[in-house]
Amino acid sequence: MTHEDWLRSFVSPFSGDLFVDVGAHVGTWAVRATRTFRHVVAIEPHPVFNRILRTTVAMNGLHNISVVSATLSNDLGEAQVSSKNLTKTPKTDIIIPIRTLDSFGLKPTLIKIDTEGNELRVLQGATQTLRGKPMMVVETHNPEALVKSRHFVEDQGYSIREIRLENRFGQIQSWLLCN
Repeated sequence: MTHEDWLRSFVSPFSGDLFVDVGAHVGTWAVRATRTFRHVVAIEPHPVFNRILRTTVAMNGLHNISVVSATLSNDLGEAQVSSKNLTKTPKTDIIIPIRTLDSFGLKPTLIKIDTEGNELRVLQGATQTLRGKPMMVVETHNPEALVKSRHFVEDQGYSIREIRLENRFGQIQSWLLCN
């Protein structure tokens, strides 16, 4: 069982109208969510992982999922993303949009955020979205990000359950389950 599987078991119900997966990677959460949510929006900035996710969606004939190539933050703009060291193909750099979650105008039931350290900026760009009080799962990778993200979410009126575990690299990871 991966951390994705056991963690998902804490999210109840894992169903609803709209699931937003910020930092979808190859779609572990997003693809599974297509079974129990009316619609899924999977946001993944990395071109290799985005392509894998799009291929998985196509191969499985999933029609209730939208895959977005963007990075989320607290401001709008553009970012350069590189596929260096992830494939044997030559390095390619692409420009992708930087958006806020609020810029999508969504009303999610559940949001999962795993952005490898950018969680606070994603949350800061989602203040309008969070007014609808969607459930959230926020993964953090260091104590400073944990404290700042937790305080921000609590200031939005959420109650939080925190889970801390040591990962396979001996690092402490934390998840905020927000209701």
